[in-house]
Amino acid sequence: MSQIALPLKAQASTLESNPVDLPLGIGFAPIPIINARQLKNFIFDAQAGKSEITRMCAELGEAFKRFRWEKDPCGSVAWKAGLKSNDGRPLIYAEFGAGEETTLLLGGVHPDELTPIPIAFRFARLLQEKPELYEKLGIHVVIAPLVNPDGFLRIKGNPNAMPTRTNRLGVDLNRNFFTTDWYPRAKHWWEERRQKSLSHFPGHFPNSEIETVFQIQLIDEFDPDKILSIHAPLGFLDYDGPGDQLPRALTNSEAKAKKLVRDISESSRNYRIVDYSFYPGSLGNYAGNERSIPTITLELETTKPEKMDSYWNQFRPGLEALIRYPFHEARTTTGGNATRFYSDHDKRNFKRSDSSSI
Repeated sequence: MSQIALPLKAQASTLESNPVDLPLGIGFAPIPIINARQLKNFIFDAQAGKSEITRMCAELGEAFKRFRWEKDPCGSVAWKAGLKSNDGRPLIYAEFGAGEETTLLLGGVHPDELTPIPIAFRFARLLQEKPELYEKLGIHVVIAPLVNPDGFLRIKGNPNAMPTRTNRLGVDLNRNFFTTDWYPRAKHWWEERRQKSLSHFPGHFPNSEIETVFQIQLIDEFDPDKILSIHAPLGFLDYDGPGDQLPRALTNSEAKAKKLVRDISESSRNYRIVDYSFYPGSLGNYAGNERSIPTITLELETTKPEKMDSYWNQFRPGLEALIRYPFHEARTTTGGNATRFYSDHDKRNFKRSDSSSI
């Protein structure tokens, strides 16, 4: 991880709730950021690190007990990792199926929202237990159920601690993507609209966090036809992507992309759909707006951990509708800020599965 020296005064607002060690008695202190050259420090050794995944799954089981969720969230899923967090935890994901119709599902971006995390893990276990949901159907699903493990597992050994929205370094991962409007707007919106709220800090630079790079690499390497990210507690479905907020008649492809969110809603007891604006540095902006990948945010209604079973019963049909929805053939690509970030094309950290199920 590279380090850039910034004035201590400029750092104070971002370090208040997520302190890092700072040298005293000087006017400047190093701020760690990710760049392509330093990414090797965050590569997870898949072979030697299997025990690390097992260890983290055990930690998750203990954490889940606190919220009265399942004691074995990882189950028998064949979890993989290509990168590790600032605290050395594997950034896990799993693959199911080997078809062309690829869906990426993300959970735990903001761990303080709680309810999305067990839903994402449970859906992975469902696919592991019921391969008929995707086998021989041309379906490929990639699930990263806990994008921000450090923010969630900070509660380990501390009964008074709660998960945080931000990562270990105090950055909001859903404001840190390198979108074309990040430099002109991200800091300004944070200052003006969020009054410099520490939980919404977009970072000193875009793509500065390993968890952001993790999501970018999943998008780069698996090239999903559609993405769903689970959050809480705003209580709606939001769509970003082809055909969004266009003051003209939609093309067939755009109309089909927008129909996806209606299908999920109808399968989830007609869950409310809104046309929510995207933020500088958000996933909806990065993947949906700039890369024309249909990107849906499922906002659960509350963060109350006891609602998890109720949410699972309501949204399981919608998640199954999501992975079945045929969009691969209709998908279009546009220009925009479509550069691949931090993906080594010769030695990839993420590889598409050769088998029909894992």
